[in-house]
Amino acid sequence: SSAISSSVLFSEVEDATEVEEEPKADQFETSIYVGNISFDLTDGEISDAFAAYGEVVKVSMPTDRNTGKSRGFAFVKMANAEATAAAIGALNESELGGRTIYVSESLPKDQVADNKKKFNQRNKKEEGAKIYVGNLDFGTTSETLKETFAEYGEVKDCFIPSDYDGNPRGFAFIQMEEESALKAIEELNGIELDGRTIVVNKSLPKGQKAKRRDIKLYVGNLSWGTEEASLRELFEEYGKVVDCYIPTDRETGQHRGFAFVTMDPDDALRAADETDGYELDGRILRVNEAQPKGFSRSYDDSEGYDGGDVYDEPSDESWGSDSY
Repeated sequence: SSAISSSVLFSEVEDATEVEEEPKADQFETSIYVGNISFDLTDGEISDAFAAYGEVVKVSMPTDRNTGKSRGFAFVKMANAEATAAAIGALNESELGGRTIYVSESLPKDQVADNKKKFNQRNKKEEGAKIYVGNLDFGTTSETLKETFAEYGEVKDCFIPSDYDGNPRGFAFIQMEEESALKAIEELNGIELDGRTIVVNKSLPKGQKAKRRDIKLYVGNLSWGTEEASLRELFEEYGKVVDCYIPTDRETGQHRGFAFVTMDPDDALRAADETDGYELDGRILRVNEAQPKGFSRSYDDSEGYDGGDVYDEPSDESWGSDSY
């Protein structure tokens, strides 16, 4: 009797196990993605909304690991394909918890990553290339830039960043097709525009810097009578001068007592060494490598240096950084 009883019980357990495992083999695995949900919404409220279209098996709401709060989206698993399709069709772009939710079939992670990659590549192709244009005259307008670059292809966008007072910062960004951009960079880098030798190169991602091919020297304590021609002539004794710029006051037009001279690295170092302390037009020059804005120097204003404006163009130290 005992043996028969044990056999029956074992058989019942075996049957029960088989009954429980059968649904797992056929279990519907597709999840539903629910986006733009209110941060105050609960999983119970989401479950109630979806239950109107079939059995809800599971609701998952990812949370921020630091705050513990909802990340603004959820995943819902329904019992079958029919319920899933019905819920997506009825609830997509509907209002829940005071917000318009977006409901769609959840994709596998690898497919999401692949779709994102394809989207970024297509987006990049459509946008083309971004060009950095530096050392601009403050009076140069977007119209002038567009006309200049339009000779090499369609200009999709032109942006001249300005400071808090609305004054241009001395550089710009141009958007063109990749092929047109490369041609424009090759032809326009180093040309003179509105009296300035402009720097044209491919804009780099924000925070990334290109290798500097030339060195910009700061020349301080200039005589008010010193002109660009005489300054350029002095430095040309040591090599080719790529650019020579004497900042002027925007209101008076008077130069501000200092200048910037750009040269090949080797020539620049030799020029700085030999012209620092040189007397020009009755003043003893102060010459060294220009530093990024905000770098402190020891010269006082009486020597012609106004410490807060080392480059006069705040972004020059980035040499083409994409900062907007």
